[in-house]
Amino acid sequence: MAKIQIYGKTYNVKSSSGLIEAEEVANYVDSKMRELAGLRSQTPSLDLAVLAALNIAQELMELQKQAGAQHQEREDKIERLLLELESELQSIDD
Repeated sequence: MAKIQIYGKTYNVKSSSGLIEAEEVANYVDSKMRELAGLRSQTPSLDLAVLAALNIAQELMELQKQAGAQHQEREDKIERLLLELESELQSIDD
């Protein structure tokens, strides 16, 4: 169990990821909430949490789209290279 703090409140959480520490994630969420609080004074913390979640989800979805596009580009390039290789091998065999 990790003890983390987000926007002044302490939580005990169990992290399922070995790649990113719970504290690092908490710091990121905390910074997003504080960033929004600076832009929207007097906003209740629950609203800030929802807005932060929306912003983080948007970031995630944009990164997923970018990764998907990059993956497709690599797949297309591999396919082109395989076709070129097959063509070259065919011309050697002829």
